[in-house]
Amino acid sequence: MQRLSYIFYNYFFKYVLKLYLKTDSHVTFGEFKLKVFKEVFHPKLFFSTTYFYSFLSKKNFQGKKFLELGSGSGILSMLAYKSGAEVTAVDIDPKAVENTQINFLKNFTNQYSATIVQSDLFANIPMQLFEVVVINPPYYFKEVKTAAHYAWYCGQDGEYFKTLFSKLKYYTNDASEVYMVLEENCDIPRIKSMALANNIQLELVDEKLIKWERNFIFRLY
Repeated sequence: MQRLSYIFYNYFFKYVLKLYLKTDSHVTFGEFKLKVFKEVFHPKLFFSTTYFYSFLSKKNFQGKKFLELGSGSGILSMLAYKSGAEVTAVDIDPKAVENTQINFLKNFTNQYSATIVQSDLFANIPMQLFEVVVINPPYYFKEVKTAAHYAWYCGQDGEYFKTLFSKLKYYTNDASEVYMVLEENCDIPRIKSMALANNIQLELVDEKLIKWERNFIFRLY
């Protein structure tokens, strides 16, 4: 069965997905109504966001300063905002930033107080302490050549992770909860090694096999 799922994903699903992502789409995700721009990471078509959303929905964010690095459509930030967090959502891709802004307006009001900014990781975020940081990173070690690659590729030498792990300490402390989702097809040992070079450990706190893909959630400390 797993072999059949793998074949389905690689030959049929990928073809349909490529066609689907050529246009904007409208979806329901939990209690939220989303517009997802084409080429922005689609939260319902990839397992990591659904899995991360389920994990985070069990957390209490009331009154906490919450940072999402790589907001995409904004679904995780909206979940935190709905539960009472003080939200900052950032993405390197201006289209994703606009997409997050549109979805906040769609699900809340023009009076929402979340901070949504374009930033290459921490570059445009004033130094401050966040109590919760969530990261669904680009984890394939390939060169970024187009804006559409931002959601997938961390750079040939992992430039994304080098910056993330070197700057994270300036925005968190020992009490901060920092969570990152990864899947089995990325180079987890290499990512762990890069984190360790910055005195950061990745502690596995949850894992789940979703159809043909095993996903993991790590806490960084």
